[in-house]
Amino acid sequence: MLVIQDHQPATEPRDLLGDAALAGVLIGHYQAVQLRQLAAYAAATEGDEFAYLEVATQLHLSDRAARRRLKFARALVDRLPQTLVALDQGWIEEYKAQLIADAVAELSDDHALAVEAQVLDKAGQQTPTQLRNTLAKAVLAVDPEGAEERRTERVRGRRVDAYPTEPGMAALTIHHTAEHIATAHAVIADRARALKALGNEPRTLQHIEADIALDLLFGNDTSNRAVEVHLTMPAPGTAAAHPAEVDGLPVTAQAARELAAEATSWRWLRTDPHTGAMVDLTAPSYTPPESLKTFVQVRDRTCRYPGCTRRARQCDVDHRIPWPTGATCDQNCQCLCRRHHRAKHEGGWRVRKFGRDRLEWTSPLGLTHVVEPEPVTAPSEWDPDPPPF
Repeated sequence: MLVIQDHQPATEPRDLLGDAALAGVLIGHYQAVQLRQLAAYAAATEGDEFAYLEVATQLHLSDRAARRRLKFARALVDRLPQTLVALDQGWIEEYKAQLIADAVAELSDDHALAVEAQVLDKAGQQTPTQLRNTLAKAVLAVDPEGAEERRTERVRGRRVDAYPTEPGMAALTIHHTAEHIATAHAVIADRARALKALGNEPRTLQHIEADIALDLLFGNDTSNRAVEVHLTMPAPGTAAAHPAEVDGLPVTAQAARELAAEATSWRWLRTDPHTGAMVDLTAPSYTPPESLKTFVQVRDRTCRYPGCTRRARQCDVDHRIPWPTGATCDQNCQCLCRRHHRAKHEGGWRVRKFGRDRLEWTSPLGLTHVVEPEPVTAPSEWDPDPPPF
């Protein structure tokens, strides 16, 4: 058990962050202790219809939250032992353990362990959004047939929900397939950026996106812009065994084939079949040509700053080593959202590259954060002949 003895309060910013991180380790340990006790309680009272009421009153939870916590505790103890160890050691937070448990809830025990083995090493360094994407890919990879069956079933549950938020405001959510939501968001974001680029626009980009979404619903849109959505899928012959992605959102192989059948044009994006990485492109000028810009966006998929999940198509293409010292090529270019682009140039953040795509960021306080590359497609042993261009 971890105990802080004679701990002196920190005063320096770096030490304050270190103490905050240590507190997170302690919190994770005691959460694991509680969950083990709850799992043992659930096992001891199995068959008692009202056992959860004791948990609700003792922990000051709602009845629904108490039932959910007991289920979560049993899932970690009975099906995800390494996830519980990771929480106990402070490698991951409880929220991430919950994400893992939720992702494998409908899988067999063997498939649940396979997903856990795939995601746990990186989970501690990922944000919740990144972990959700990693989990979605892992579930699709270990159980592609089951994933397609679940997708077909969930399509029947597509819906629109409206609910109040702050006073005088409300939210409208569309629950649909990942490929349709990715396409819809691309349409809205593309038109918002085009309108913002015209200038003399007092609204923020988020305000414009919200207004455009309603314009589309109300039938007030008059534009007819073509929007490119990136579909990344394995080459013919392997698609049945591997999931695909639509703008970075994992989808089943069948969903990708259905979307591909609707496409009016194709751009083949070649990847190394052994690593999933893309190949090199270089340009002689500061401004990357559209082909290189598209290449870098598809390769990176999101901002390359630690933990950022801003879509690459909404980011700047940054020269890691300033041009002309650094070339305008994929190995010196990376996608950074405007905030993190400015942090690199104006905020004292530094970035170095190791290997092909591994980045190490150093903060103004001297803290380092590593961003590992994510393959565009799942690595395989099958090496297709290059298509004609």
